[in-house]
Amino acid sequence: MTAGSLRQYLYDRPGHYLIRVIGALEPRWLDQLQDLEIRTGPWGSFPEVTQISGWLEDQPALGGLLELLNDLGRVILTVERLEVEKDIE
Repeated sequence: MTAGSLRQYLYDRPGHYLIRVIGALEPRWLDQLQDLEIRTGPWGSFPEVTQISGWLEDQPALGGLLELLNDLGRVILTVERLEVEKDIE
């Protein structure tokens, strides 16, 4: 699979993502993220980090979640797509 076709393939496909942001999310925002697993605790040198993980429909869904986190004023530490090799098979 070429790099271009791999990019297009992953762009339009569901993916399992892990996102970390500094601080805790307010409970009222957790309803919008009901299909995702959310945990808050220390991570590395940060005393309070929210970890959001789960399946998103495609890259635009990921962009929407990142935009929401940005609008909430959260500092995004990491964004990872997990199980990429499984997705390609």
